[in-house]
Amino acid sequence: MKPIFHIRIFCALALLAFAALALAACANVDPSIVNPTRVYRDAPVEKSKLAISVKPKSQLSDAPRVLMYPFWIAQKMENHLLIGRELARLVHQTWTEEAVFETLMFDPQLVYRGPEQAVSVARRAGADLVVVGIVPYLYTGGSVDSTAVTLQIRIYETKGGALLLSMDQSARVNAKLVKDWILFDLHTRLSDSPLTEAMVSMARDMAVPLKSWMPATDEELGFADNSQAMTRNILASGSPLAGDDDSDASRGMAAGLLNSAGKNGKRAPGSLKLKIEFDFDSARIREESHPMLNELAKALKSDALKGRKVLLSGHCDYVGTAEYNQKLSERRSASVKAYLVERGGVDAATLRTNGYGKRRPLVPNTTEANRQRNRRVEVRLDN
Repeated sequence: MKPIFHIRIFCALALLAFAALALAACANVDPSIVNPTRVYRDAPVEKSKLAISVKPKSQLSDAPRVLMYPFWIAQKMENHLLIGRELARLVHQTWTEEAVFETLMFDPQLVYRGPEQAVSVARRAGADLVVVGIVPYLYTGGSVDSTAVTLQIRIYETKGGALLLSMDQSARVNAKLVKDWILFDLHTRLSDSPLTEAMVSMARDMAVPLKSWMPATDEELGFADNSQAMTRNILASGSPLAGDDDSDASRGMAAGLLNSAGKNGKRAPGSLKLKIEFDFDSARIREESHPMLNELAKALKSDALKGRKVLLSGHCDYVGTAEYNQKLSERRSASVKAYLVERGGVDAATLRTNGYGKRRPLVPNTTEANRQRNRRVEVRLDN
């Protein structure tokens, strides 16, 4: 009886394996009564670990304009320029879909002739960074043989030509393999374009460190425009920062740009930030900001925040004198409080206001977008 028992166990396990493969999204089944049933699965992309030998020391403060070159095929082969253009196009499309760079230009007519030439061309094109790719090894077997490719990505800044980022990775898609499981055969099949799959997979891996290098998004900095997100950021803010009366600008930068990271490497908001529009040289709130303040009033009256004391802090960009911006930031935070009390129905006793002028920039005042971020009202718990 024992041999029969073992056979039954084996058959049960084999059937379970067969069922798992048959139910998998990437598997097709060709049943047969006479011969073993064939189960087909798509060939996976096997990759080496992404190697980063050079990387930036800090996160960028401004979104860069980036120019990408067609890739250079190091091996001698026919149509190497055409192949390099198409491989670069795949990476460009993937990074565009992943929103890695705000501005990512690709010129298929360029020919890579070394980093110095690429930096010079990119500088004349108005780019801040230039991406060049080198393919040291490429073997493509199409749909009948294995495919293997190695990609090196180098990113240079155009102002001085320094190498900022260096990444290397290899990928392989093996040819058809057959595994005999007695009750069924497992066949690994190749797609119509294994090289495309390999390049796109590596591009997605490389997008991860690139995104971590890019400037923080509004969401990561703590900006929000709906009551749910506002409530979450306020609850996470804790008490006001120590040294509220400290006028040192570096303390403000530490409170904003260098705010500590949270889970998954994301920037911890620190407080709720609001891009409230005011009339020029005035504390009068523009009508387009009323819906945002209505959402804030809704958040402050929610079960999570009702009765909690809150600090409203006004901030300005660097334009104007320190004294002027200090008074303006105080008036603007007071205007926000008045709106919340008079039109939002928030208890005035729960709101306190102050202003920091231009002493605590959230981000460098280098672009209009950043200056708008610095012209903000912050909301945090006032314990």
